[in-house]
Amino acid sequence: MLEGVLLLALGSGLLAFLSWLPQKVDAMVVVSEAIADLIRGLGQLLEALLGIAAVILIAMLLLAGLLALVSGVFRLVKSFTRLFSSERPKPSQVIQRRSRPRR
Repeated sequence: MLEGVLLLALGSGLLAFLSWLPQKVDAMVVVSEAIADLIRGLGQLLEALLGIAAVILIAMLLLAGLLALVSGVFRLVKSFTRLFSSERPKPSQVIQRRSRPRR
């Protein structure tokens, strides 16, 4: 029974407060300002996300360029070491394949 009385008191107090509130605050102005703030906030969020995406794209392009440079240097070093290597196979070490006639 006490719970019921407390809930009735709370409900009537809230309704009385809500009926008194429009006299102090214009609800339409508050709602329109809240919607305008929300739209501005979403615009700023979208702008920030586009900025972050641009930074990430530039960082990925930088990493791809560095990776290409390092790979190119390794391949050049590898090809020059093979080109100027002193170990060349002797003709007796070269294995020749016998070719079979095709039918």
